Amino acid sequence: FLFAGARSVLVSHWPVRDDAAMLLTTAALDWQARNPDAPRARAMQHAMLSLLDNGNKADFAHPSAWAPFILLGDG
Repeated sequence: FLFAGARSVLVSHWPVRDDAAMLLTTAALDWQARNPDAPRARAMQHAMLSLLDNGNKADFAHPSAWAPFILLGDG
């Protein structure tokens, strides 16, 4: 993807929960849309913190829900 022109790629180190992946990516994209001048890595940080603070799903605080994700490329 980077060779094809993508500035960054979100990847995971191991299989992830579908619900956590959906919430993490949408939270990061929403935060980035509200803060277009901020780095993408900051958007990921805020998304990961939102999973930790999710009152509806206490098990999202476990690192298995948010830790496998990394941002490669232009962060």
